[in-house]
Amino acid sequence: MGRPMGNRNMPATYGLLALLAVIFLYEGGIAGNPSLTRLVSLGAQVNGYVLLDGQWWRIFTAMFLHFSWIHILFNGWSLYVMGQLVEPALGTRNYLFVYVLGGVMGGLLSLALYPLNVVMVGASGAIFGLLGATAVIALHSSSGARGYLLRWLVSILVLNLGLDFMQPGIGVWDHVGGLIGGFLATYIVYGSARGRVVLTYASGAAYVVLAAFLITYAQRLAG
Repeated sequence: MGRPMGNRNMPATYGLLALLAVIFLYEGGIAGNPSLTRLVSLGAQVNGYVLLDGQWWRIFTAMFLHFSWIHILFNGWSLYVMGQLVEPALGTRNYLFVYVLGGVMGGLLSLALYPLNVVMVGASGAIFGLLGATAVIALHSSSGARGYLLRWLVSILVLNLGLDFMQPGIGVWDHVGGLIGGFLATYIVYGSARGRVVLTYASGAAYVVLAAFLITYAQRLAG
């Protein structure tokens, strides 16, 4: 893994923020909050469509859609804060790898634990993947930095969990899945960077096995 170099070294974070903003405006966000019909047409995750109609791409596209201005502003702020630490530390390519795998695992856990008709959107699963990355970075930092990062991580988690309980409709399981997925994805990156082949393969295998289990579990419930 690389070293933090300040917020100038975060092109992917700025790119993602711009992309999320453009997509939200395309949803119709400039005139207010987009309708559920519009979100579904653009790729929101609806478990029934995924499991019964084979629209698996929705797990990915849902990461780029948002319900409201409050939703995208909070996620945008969280992404900016996380990006300042994680992207310089991992490097841009690895950062995007962790971001996507965290978001996908969040979508898969939501697939397994939410009803077929729930509409789910938001970058929060992917952002929680970056929190998982922060935990790995903290565990492999010096003792002084580790304490600071872990305290910072706990404060962000508490803030987000508080928001979960204050705002109905936010996908708590998406956050949990993202955290786990980002943690495993970061260890894939960490093991590869340090030449630890066993760690890389073990983390990758754990991610694949968990993903396969969640898909199988969700399909059995739907069937």
